[in-house]
Amino acid sequence: MKKTLVYLFNNFEKLVANFCLLSLVILLGAQVFSRYILHTGISWTEELSRFSFIWFVYISGSLAAQAGTHIRVTVIVDRLPPAWKNACLILADFMWVMFNCAIVASGVMLLQIMLKHPMYSSSLYVSMAYIYAVIPLAHALMTVRIIWGYWKKFRSNGASEANSELTTGA
Repeated sequence: MKKTLVYLFNNFEKLVANFCLLSLVILLGAQVFSRYILHTGISWTEELSRFSFIWFVYISGSLAAQAGTHIRVTVIVDRLPPAWKNACLILADFMWVMFNCAIVASGVMLLQIMLKHPMYSSSLYVSMAYIYAVIPLAHALMTVRIIWGYWKKFRSNGASEANSELTTGA
């Protein structure tokens, strides 16, 4: 049970993103097949593929945060001494976490409104709250992944080695 939970914690974003991408490819393939071979369209495949794409993009953002591959503009930071560079990177990540917390709070408020006054998708008649749920979920996951990355660095290497890893990007 513990191994399963650890596996899910370490691979949740990858599993969800892969599922969303696979469903997107299958749905778009079915749509192309039905339009060009059967000469008829399947209305719900376009909408479901759009929702799959939205979930894929948001969850992949969290996956990038987990892998440490999010885009950073470091032109100025790279020219600073290591101590200042580390401070700037930590400050940037702190600001990112604060931004994510604001998005999570706003997303939860949006979901509360969506549940109180439901809106439904046009083809599938699915509550849009399910689609919008990815916004607070993905940003909460990003926050967890950023904090977890710092926790692993400081716990396994000690504070001084973690600072040098931040500088070198290892």
